Amino acid sequence: MLRELARQSSWYLIVHFLGTLLTLLRVPIWTRYFSVEEYGWFSLVTATVSFVGPITRFGLPRSALRFFSEFDGTDKKTSLSRFYTTFFLGCVVLSGLAGLVFFAVIVVLGPERVGGPYVYDLYKLSSVLIIVGSIPTMYFAFLRVEQKAKLFAWLGLGRQGIAFSINLILMFVFFAGLKELYIAAIWVLVIVGILVIVTLRKQKKLMMSAFSKDLLMDGLRFGLPLVPAAMANVLSGIGDRYVLQYFMGSEAVGLYSAGYGVTTQLKALLTVMMFALTPMYLAIWKEKGRKATEAFLSSVLDYYLMIAIPAIFMFSVYGGDILILLASSKYDAARVIVPYLAAPLVLHGGITIYTAGLYIHKKTKYILYFTLGAGILNVILNIIMVPYMGLIGAALATLISYIFLIAFANALSAKFLSIRIDFVTLVRSIGVSIAVLILLHFINIDAIWGVLIKLSVGVLFYGAVMLLLDEHLREKLKMVLRAA
Repeated sequence: MLRELARQSSWYLIVHFLGTLLTLLRVPIWTRYFSVEEYGWFSLVTATVSFVGPITRFGLPRSALRFFSEFDGTDKKTSLSRFYTTFFLGCVVLSGLAGLVFFAVIVVLGPERVGGPYVYDLYKLSSVLIIVGSIPTMYFAFLRVEQKAKLFAWLGLGRQGIAFSINLILMFVFFAGLKELYIAAIWVLVIVGILVIVTLRKQKKLMMSAFSKDLLMDGLRFGLPLVPAAMANVLSGIGDRYVLQYFMGSEAVGLYSAGYGVTTQLKALLTVMMFALTPMYLAIWKEKGRKATEAFLSSVLDYYLMIAIPAIFMFSVYGGDILILLASSKYDAARVIVPYLAAPLVLHGGITIYTAGLYIHKKTKYILYFTLGAGILNVILNIIMVPYMGLIGAALATLISYIFLIAFANALSAKFLSIRIDFVTLVRSIGVSIAVLILLHFINIDAIWGVLIKLSVGVLFYGAVMLLLDEHLREKLKMVLRAA
């Protein structure tokens, strides 16, 4: 099963690596093209949409992941049509209604209460993005439950590549602003949505007669508790933007968002396996039971920490240099927050593993408890710290709230599933990571891309030493290479 996880993760790695590369290419372009204040506006609107997004989906994409593994019927073809039709139509219709409510709220608030006429227009356009974005969101959830990692990768990469190309044309040919980029994004999602509907119809997965109200209600009963949990989880990551906006203004939001965004891309690269993980451990649970599931997840956690720990060490020291390399020196004030953000964001990348027990046993209400607690804690700490410590206060609040979230997630999930850490491997990873930093300290490269060269040397050194010290790791690597 680890071999299958590696195979599927390799495809998710492709799309995430190239997608992250596109994002990293976008950072120096956007941060140079737009002012720090405009970048702050964009970050604030994006943060709001990411916070509202879970409401508009009603937890149905996550419900689809959970229900597919146990969905059956006397007529398999009819049964699957009922599954796809119900979850797709339920998500699209409910998301459409929620998007309209969001639009109405923005109109009622008016320009003065949301940051001015320009930001007001961005919020209205983002409400349309919420509506049309539900279609590809649900379709990609279907690809995940079907474990079609290759198709997921190519479609995801194609969508990102097209959007990136359109942005470049609009910016450097037509000198477009943020509003024009939002409008272009809407049209891209509309076209993608039409293609998705046509595809599902051709595959006979979307049939109006197959819609099941009972199945939709089951999906909502499982998914709805995840909505406030997802919102609270997002709040842990974006609550600081609103506090910064209130106390320090849009420029501070822009600075913080740049540092936070670069660190988030590191997390995205490290967590590609998580896209394939949920359907796999659910299948193991169904077919082999508790012990096999615990052993599988424990192994995955060990390998994730083996990658995450050196990433935290190296990014804490050199992340600021990467930020300046990508975003330019006008974001130099944001480099101080990177060491505070690296550990919580990267360790949070394993949340799929930490909460597996709650997910398997459908105890989603517990996810709400610790995510809501972490979100509220994040906002409170920001209100206390930002007026006195500025950007560092916001980053420190994020660090503390994520520690709270991770600790409680593990404690609650452990009641239903026991996931063990190999502490020998953990200590070895920490020790080798420290050795890497000592080595890199004596390497001085003055080239523009010198920091990336140094980090590449560090990664190679870490990998070589870990393979030399860990015979079990060498065997697993051989297994993965044979599978490839």
